[in-house]
Amino acid sequence: MPTRSIFLHAALLFVLSGLSPVPAEDERASRNVKPPRPSISIPQIRKAPQIDGLLDDEAWSRAAVIDNLIEVEPDPGERTDPGTKIKLMRCQEFLYVGFVCLEPEIDKLVLQDMHRDGWQHEDDAVKIALDTFRDGKSGFYFLLSAAGGRLDALVSDNGQRLNYMWDGFWSGRAKVLADRWTAEFAIPFKTLAFGKNGIWRANFERWRGPDRSRHRWTGTEREFRITTMSEAGELSGMSGLDQGLGLEFRPYAKMKRERIHDPREAHTLGDLGGELNWDITPQLTGSLTINTDFAETEVDEQRVNLTRFPLFFPEKRNFFLQDSTYFEFGWGTGHRESPDLLPFLSRRIGLSPEGEEIPIDVGTRLTGRIDDLDLGVLAVRTGANGNNIPASDLFVIRPALRLSEELTVGGIVTSGDPASDDYNMVTGGDIRFVSTDRLPGLFSMNAYFLRSFDEATDELGSAYGIKSTLQTTDWYFSLDTLGTQEEFDPALGFVRRPGERRFKGSLKWEPKPENGSIREYGFGFYPTVWTEPDGSIISKSLTTRLFEAEWHTGDEIDLSHTLHSDRLRGDFEPIEGHTVPAGEHTWHTLSAGFSTSRKRPLSARINLHGGGWYNGRGLRFSTGGTWIPCANLELNVEYVEDRIRLPDSRFTTRIERLKLNYDFSPDMRLATMIQADNVSDNLGLQSRFRWILVDGREIFFVINSCWLEERDGTIVPVEQDYTIKVVYAWRF
Repeated sequence: MPTRSIFLHAALLFVLSGLSPVPAEDERASRNVKPPRPSISIPQIRKAPQIDGLLDDEAWSRAAVIDNLIEVEPDPGERTDPGTKIKLMRCQEFLYVGFVCLEPEIDKLVLQDMHRDGWQHEDDAVKIALDTFRDGKSGFYFLLSAAGGRLDALVSDNGQRLNYMWDGFWSGRAKVLADRWTAEFAIPFKTLAFGKNGIWRANFERWRGPDRSRHRWTGTEREFRITTMSEAGELSGMSGLDQGLGLEFRPYAKMKRERIHDPREAHTLGDLGGELNWDITPQLTGSLTINTDFAETEVDEQRVNLTRFPLFFPEKRNFFLQDSTYFEFGWGTGHRESPDLLPFLSRRIGLSPEGEEIPIDVGTRLTGRIDDLDLGVLAVRTGANGNNIPASDLFVIRPALRLSEELTVGGIVTSGDPASDDYNMVTGGDIRFVSTDRLPGLFSMNAYFLRSFDEATDELGSAYGIKSTLQTTDWYFSLDTLGTQEEFDPALGFVRRPGERRFKGSLKWEPKPENGSIREYGFGFYPTVWTEPDGSIISKSLTTRLFEAEWHTGDEIDLSHTLHSDRLRGDFEPIEGHTVPAGEHTWHTLSAGFSTSRKRPLSARINLHGGGWYNGRGLRFSTGGTWIPCANLELNVEYVEDRIRLPDSRFTTRIERLKLNYDFSPDMRLATMIQADNVSDNLGLQSRFRWILVDGREIFFVINSCWLEERDGTIVPVEQDYTIKVVYAWRF
């Protein structure tokens, strides 16, 4: 990694931080001397409460109480109004947390999402963040909405990364009463990994739907989140906890009926398999999976690729998502964004490049901590799939040593090629620094270097990356660069543009007016440059956020301009039969969007993006609407259309998507998605019924269907399958 890049990042961020308004003398003094970290002692009880959301059990009278939440937005620093009371207690096996949320406008509660792992962005909700190792870096996040929806996540990098795909075992119920709503959590210590000193860090938050206000226990500056664990308070009395034997056996049984219409074949398959998990210590877990199955996994959304680079699809399979934070390297995790470089992407395992399933015969995983060392180890044996993909042995190890609360150094090794018997290996190291004390705000820096060796080509290749960010109350600065040699080939990873370097920056200003109907304005600049290794420019863009506004109601509007430039080495064919010639292309685009708040039963969004497109013209129109008449029912429609006009041709692409979801209860959901596009001419349907008996014990019924539109407009069936799967976990 070029040394000058490191110094350039650090120097520029310090200069950019000076662009922020200079704080008053008393404000600077308050930043230099942090207020004492709040703390509370958690009492131990003998008789467990019933988790029904009412908090009327006698045990709650012995709970410790927090009733001094502070408003974070829209009026930071104000005492919570209406009031919120948090109750905490524990037994040897569970941590119990109760919320009492006073609400004078009970009829205005936002009750829209009751299912597990739902969006719950606008719903009235309460949240918990637990730093069980008291290291200010990692933790667990739990959310319970007033409608009963549950959400959880793994926290890493001091709250900058959240893995929402993680599902822990815990229970929570909410009740809406005449002048308040209440929530009750029971979090088993078997679900958590934790340290030995009996002191945890924690934070608590309430999101109030009627006025979209946020109230928090500590770390109440706007630039922090509830998951910024370095700003959390402390819970004492957390020693002598019982995790049982630390054993979990999770077998499954599956029955699948498949029908392929051309040629006409139908067959029924039965299968068995499962996982065995063992908490070797309270901090370290080993897992074994046999005949791993992903029949219940949600399908990918169909997309049309009008770029000259591969699309990125995130991991959705539960075995690889559990504890996946221990394998994260760099800054693009791939959970919710589309990264340009990942040395390890678990989606490469068990799926061919064409998306066909490859059997996973056996896999082992070791994740957790040994003193100050975070460790992720994964070994998988995949079988041959009959389409020239042989059996493979794949291995990943990711250690990370915490030198302090702010600084971590680590490495990564991947071995194996899921699509070949050839040997492929990637090695690398990284350094991560996150601080809330060095600069006014949240500062982070992440740098790494990687090397690959591929037996098939007998070539060595390298890659590097460095990123720095600074988040203050109204400003956000970011600089990053990454690059790869053409020979860099991570068989278990992802590289969007091999052999190129990227330089990218962000400068955002988001002022919050004190009065009026607008909550926040937004302005910004986002330059990106891709170059050859010798520095010659391949492509570049400069996006200017001309104006953005968010109302207190949640409605938003934005307007931006982008200048594009792309040098094509050869002809580019985005759609068969339509060609963009090689050469230098420069064009401008304007983008305008408006969305109404999802807190309303009916919400809508619309975006127009148009102007030039290489040597022609382009217009993208996207729109969507969501109807949520009650917390049980959600109907969502989406439509995206691209109209491209080139000098010698023109074409139009379309994507249509409909989602219909019905929740019989917070633990029983029927989700259906129908989608189509006019490039693949595929029409797909997935209907997925999920019934959570208790966490870890679930029943799935899944229907997948695919149709193809012929040239004459006839729609013919291609394949269809029906799957019933039962997962039943035992914990000891």
